[in-house]
Amino acid sequence: MELTKFDGFAICSDTVTGSHGDFMITVLLGHDPDVTPNCFDTYSGSDKETWAENKWFFGVLKAKVELKVGSQSVLLDDVAAVLGGIEVNKTENNAHLDVHARELAQDALEQGIEIVEQIKTAA
Repeated sequence: MELTKFDGFAICSDTVTGSHGDFMITVLLGHDPDVTPNCFDTYSGSDKETWAENKWFFGVLKAKVELKVGSQSVLLDDVAAVLGGIEVNKTENNAHLDVHARELAQDALEQGIEIVEQIKTAA
């Protein structure tokens, strides 16, 4: 599955999308309110200062999966996969966001397929 890519400078509410057959996956970037540089021993005073100045942040990626049925889109799971504590805008680019998004999208696709199989079995 091919996904669109995050920009080099990302903001909360940015999304990437991809499809596989009738499944549509959307991965949303949000702010992770539970993680700060103080949660770890690895961040320098400079890192903590630039974080406090909102030059970078910890994000959370949430993947949702939808199924196209005719001309309608049916939401199967709005949080099929999630990953938090991700550094955003700390380095020159955010290529690592794309890597994580692809992994989450695959997990969300598998979750969507499982949901459809459960519906078929129950019918």
